[in-house]
Amino acid sequence: MLKVMMKDLIMNRNALVANLFIMAAVLVFICSWEEGAPVGTYAFFSGIMMAFVPIMIVTREDKFKAMALGCSLPVTRETIVRSRYLLSTGFAVMGILLAFVLAALVPSSRLSATELFRPETFLRALSVTTILIALLLPFTLRFGALGLILVMAAFQVLGIVALTMVKLTRSSADKAFVDSIVQAVGNLYTRLGSVGFDLLLAALLAAVLLASYGLSVWIFRRREL
Repeated sequence: MLKVMMKDLIMNRNALVANLFIMAAVLVFICSWEEGAPVGTYAFFSGIMMAFVPIMIVTREDKFKAMALGCSLPVTRETIVRSRYLLSTGFAVMGILLAFVLAALVPSSRLSATELFRPETFLRALSVTTILIALLLPFTLRFGALGLILVMAAFQVLGIVALTMVKLTRSSADKAFVDSIVQAVGNLYTRLGSVGFDLLLAALLAAVLLASYGLSVWIFRRREL
C-alpha cells in the first residue's frame, strides 16, 4: 500500500507543488485582509482547499487514463482505495497544520497564533475537509473528473432551488432551520463540555470517513476500466 501511495505522490509531484504555491498565495491573502478575517473563516477555507488536493490526484489519474495501469499492478482494488483514503487523511492533517503555521508566520497576517492552534479551530477545518473528502472520493473513484463536476453541479442546483423556494414563498424556514441547528449544537457543547464535544466530533468524522471508504470499495470493485 505504501508503494501505491508513493506512486501517486511521484506521478503527481509537479501538480502538487503547483497547487501548494497557489493555495499558499490564497491563504496569505485571506489572513492578510485589512478588515481582519475571522479565524473560523480562515479555518473553513483552509479545510476546503486541502480537501481538493487528494481529489486532484484521482481526477488527474482518470484524465490521463492511468487508473487502469494502477489496477494492473499486483495489488487489490481495495488496497488502492485504502491508499487513497490514507493519503487524503494525511494531506488533510498536514495541509491544515501548514496553513495554520503559514498564517502564524506571515508578517502581514492579522490572525492570532493562539487562536489558530486551538483544538476547536483545527477540528473545524478538519471537519470541512473530512466531509468533502467523504462526499467527493466515491464519485471521483467511480466517474473520475465527471464525478467532481456532478457533485458541484448538484450543489449549485440545490442552492438555486432552495433560494427560489424561499423567494417565492417568502418563508423564513431556512433561517429557522439554521438557527435550530446552531442552537442544538450549542446545547450539546454545553452539555458535553469542550473536551467531550471535541471527542464526539472526532468520532463522528471517523464514522463518516469509514462509511465513505466502505462505499468507495464497493463502487471501485465494480468499475470497468
